[in-house]
Amino acid sequence: MKTSQRVRERFYWNNAKDDVQKWCRTCDACASRKGPKKRSRGKLQRYNVGAPFERIAFDILGPLPRTADGNKYILVAIDYFTKWPEAYPIPDQEAVTVAEMMIQHWISRFGVPLQLHSDQGRNFTSAVVKELCKLLGIDKTQTTPLHPQSDGMVERFNRTILNNLSLVVSRNQQDWDKKLPLFLLAYRSAVHETTGYSPSQMLFGRDLRLPCDLLFGRPPDAPSSPEEYIQDLQARFEVMHNFARERVNLATEKMKTRYDTRATGHRFNEGDKVWLWNPTRRKGLSPKLQSPWDGPYTVLNRLNDVVVRIRKSSNSKPKVVHYDSLDKFNEFLSKKLNDLKERNGSTVRNKTFLSPARQTVAIRRNVSL
Repeated sequence: MKTSQRVRERFYWNNAKDDVQKWCRTCDACASRKGPKKRSRGKLQRYNVGAPFERIAFDILGPLPRTADGNKYILVAIDYFTKWPEAYPIPDQEAVTVAEMMIQHWISRFGVPLQLHSDQGRNFTSAVVKELCKLLGIDKTQTTPLHPQSDGMVERFNRTILNNLSLVVSRNQQDWDKKLPLFLLAYRSAVHETTGYSPSQMLFGRDLRLPCDLLFGRPPDAPSSPEEYIQDLQARFEVMHNFARERVNLATEKMKTRYDTRATGHRFNEGDKVWLWNPTRRKGLSPKLQSPWDGPYTVLNRLNDVVVRIRKSSNSKPKVVHYDSLDKFNEFLSKKLNDLKERNGSTVRNKTFLSPARQTVAIRRNVSL
């Protein structure tokens, strides 16, 4: 509005208002700073598992205050089917530390998972972890960059850990690793909203014995032979797991229906120019003066409905990103400027232009809009 008024005070041509608005909408500097009014939003992709330890999610939580034992991070692991969680205090987040904890604590207790899912942290994408997964035959998957929603289950569990630890830690917050085991006991014995059972019931077929049970007692288990116990346990597992699968399918279907109502309709195809959402702050620069959108990038191909491979230039390395991190790049301005330069043989660069209004006048005189 301000730009249009200033142009009208100094110049006149037919459709000046429309031209100025189009110029402002297609300004690369403005677009990289302001971004779209409505972000791209892909449809929700469901991934349902049907058995314990089929797919495991790993993540690093921290940094936290260093404890007396030297721990500063938490290696978090959770099973997609049973929702059974593990949380291991660790002193650092190096790849070797992560790999050792995976072998010594998870794999030694529960066996080798079919699939291991994580974000793109260096501790999970390192050669050490890749070689470990290759050696054990684990299918290693990872989220797209800057899109933690791709691993929403473990992200929600991380928030639960922090919320509960904040209630019980000391004032200096350096004893959180001592409080972690009892939090895990409480979580594992509580009914999970999605499955309808506690993680301990889903994994062991029975409830965990809690401190209150020792104080007030609970009905004893009926005596049985090992064979009878195994048969009864298998029957209980079949009932519980079938019920849990139905609840998980129903919950994810409701979530997808609700999520997809806000999905945008446009799709990015091969050859399209796009902006990439990249809020990562560069060291030494003020974050308040940085632009969160980077580009333009060219879409090389679509890996599925919500994952796209892009590249900024022919010499740059391709990136695999999520649909939600992209926005359409409007090439109107750059095309008109290039056309103007070719017709006039001009060597004028964008930085030497005096104002958007005078640039628009130049384009109107030389290029038919």
